[in-house]
Amino acid sequence: MKHPIILLAALTSVCAYTAHADVVVTKDGSRLSGTITLVDKGVIHLDTPYAGTLMIVQDQVETFETETPIVVRLDSGTVMSGPVQSSGSGKLKIQSEDGVLETETAKVITSWSPDEEDPEVVRNRKQWKYEASIDLNGKSGNTEKFNFGTMLEAKLEGPNDTLAFFGEYQQGEEEGNKTDDNAAIGASYESFFSDVLGWYISTVAETDAINDIDFRSSSAAGLSYRLINKDNQKLVARSGLGYRYTAYSTDFEDESTATLDFGLNHSYTYKDIFEMENDLAYVPSISDFGVYTMVHDSGIEFPVGSGENWKIRIGMKNEYESEPAAEERLDTSYYTRMTYSWD
Repeated sequence: MKHPIILLAALTSVCAYTAHADVVVTKDGSRLSGTITLVDKGVIHLDTPYAGTLMIVQDQVETFETETPIVVRLDSGTVMSGPVQSSGSGKLKIQSEDGVLETETAKVITSWSPDEEDPEVVRNRKQWKYEASIDLNGKSGNTEKFNFGTMLEAKLEGPNDTLAFFGEYQQGEEEGNKTDDNAAIGASYESFFSDVLGWYISTVAETDAINDIDFRSSSAAGLSYRLINKDNQKLVARSGLGYRYTAYSTDFEDESTATLDFGLNHSYTYKDIFEMENDLAYVPSISDFGVYTMVHDSGIEFPVGSGENWKIRIGMKNEYESEPAAEERLDTSYYTRMTYSWD
């Protein structure tokens, strides 16, 4: 008799849960029970004991209802708090303290628990983010090779502007000869005043013993063009004017020139699996377009472990100078970088 009793208890528990659960009804007739924790960006988040958190596209939802009060924002900007009940095909009733509002499922833009913050407020809040990285590579045998690099970055990011500071250092040797010895610090600010258009300003100071650069400062300002702006993909083009001053450690004549400034940045995130980023900068002299520098940096970043702090970045960086003081015009480096990020 034990098995029927256990089965009856289990069925009773499931029925009791279903009776007090939130319900989502999809357009194909499926009826899903659980707890609605969030409606945001066209996706309903439904916590279930049988399949974890389900992410249901709102366009495929006929209606939904909740047992406990939730906060609802409609496309008109109206915000109400209370239980939500289905009142027919595609119709909802929100029962607040001030009365009952009948609306349509499609008009619900955002919904969240009264115990949580408004997702829009959280999304628009500026927050400092920090990142420290180190790459250490070595090789022994037929070739003795050593490379060390470190970088620190701080960003204050909002939905439409970013203030950033960075510092980096690279040193490398191969067969006892130095292949890298450079350092740089910089700052930038970018702000968008529309969905597409914005402006930027940046400055960088650097030194590079391998390329005989004793000191170089580069500053630029101009317009930004946000060509793609999705949660998982962004493409920003930049064009402006700048100024570059270079003091060389050799007899090469110091450079001081006004410049044009062109840049392209593309980033793409695939779920939580990897993030890919490409940067391209082209800076020609206004007085002579044949004198220019070009930098290209491409990398792919993977999370390490189950947390969000540690990542590994694998990439390649090309730096080309049309009239260098040193012999090499093109400097190509490959790197594997361990990164730790925090708020």
